[in-house]
Amino acid sequence: MVVSLLLGTLLALIVGDALMGEGKQGFQYIQEYTGFVSPGIFAMFLLGFFWKKTTSNAALFATIGGFVFSVILKFSGQLMDLEFLSTINFAVPNAQGVYEIPFMDRMSIVFLLCVIGMIIISLYENKKGIVPKGLEIDVKMFRMSPTFLILSLLIIGLTAALYLAFW
Repeated sequence: MVVSLLLGTLLALIVGDALMGEGKQGFQYIQEYTGFVSPGIFAMFLLGFFWKKTTSNAALFATIGGFVFSVILKFSGQLMDLEFLSTINFAVPNAQGVYEIPFMDRMSIVFLLCVIGMIIISLYENKKGIVPKGLEIDVKMFRMSPTFLILSLLIIGLTAALYLAFW
C-alpha cells in the first residue's frame, strides 16, 4: 500500500502537468473526460425510461454518437477557428490561445444532439413498424418499506445537520 501511494505520488508529479495542462486540477480532468460518455448515457437513460417509443438502435446511437460528438467538439478548436463563438460565450481561449468549447457547454451540445438523433431514429423505426420493447413499470417497484423510509429520513437529517454545523 505504501509502495502504491509513493508510486502514485511520483507519477502525479511527473505526468500531472503533461496530462492536465497548466493550472488544471485533477477533478477538472476527471469531469472533462467523463463528459465524453455521460451526455449520451444520460440521453439514453432519459428517453429510454420516459419515452416508450425509444428503440434500441436509438439507444445505441446515443452511446456511440455521444462519444463521437464529444471527440469532434473537443478537438474542433484545433481543426478550425472557434473565435466567432466567443462572442456568445461558447468558446474560450486556452493557455495556448486556441479557442475551444468549455466542457460543460460541450456536454450540453452533445446531449441535445443525442436526444435529437434518438428522436429521429425512433420515429423513423416506429414508422417502419419496428416495435420498441419498452420497460413495463409497475408502481409496486417504487414502494418503500417503513424501515427504509425511517432510515432514509434519518440519513438525510444527519447529512443536513452536518452541513448546518460545519458549513
